[in-house]
Amino acid sequence: MKQPFPFSAIVGQDEMKRAILVTAVDPSVGGVLILGDRGTGKSTAVRALAALLPPIRATRGCPYHCDPARPSLSCAACREAGWSRNAPGEAAACDVDLIPVPVVDLPLGATEDRVVGALDLEKALSQGQKSFEPGLLARANRGFLYIDEVNLLEDHLVDLLIDVAASGENVVEREGLSVRHPAR
Repeated sequence: MKQPFPFSAIVGQDEMKRAILVTAVDPSVGGVLILGDRGTGKSTAVRALAALLPPIRATRGCPYHCDPARPSLSCAACREAGWSRNAPGEAAACDVDLIPVPVVDLPLGATEDRVVGALDLEKALSQGQKSFEPGLLARANRGFLYIDEVNLLEDHLVDLLIDVAASGENVVEREGLSVRHPAR
């Protein structure tokens, strides 16, 4: 995998760099909207910052990268699993992976199902089971969802992304599924 451009080597763009640093320090900010012409380093800055951040602790096997030290912010499956604990607030080493901070691109033309997740059709057809296929919001949880050309997204997707950013949770209710998962 190619190494990202070093964050410290980005010249200028001080407001943009400060804004994304703030989201790295305090994720409760909810995100940053960066405006700029092509070639101004928007995606380069996001990828470079993500490469600087230390790996995050995530529950092994969880598609949402739930934080084992914060069960109240975890998905239902992680809460129900009741991690075995070494000490209060700390999961056993066998239950935890260290993963890089996720950076997920939302491609132009992405459907709502691709963004929020949907019924796993392969499992439904081959095994007759209703199962949830997590979307891009699940992959980006606890990391960055990079949207280039946000102005070209369909209005309902922009509204959905704003709702998820505000609540920190993705709620999918369709095809007989009802799933809630963290999307911070």
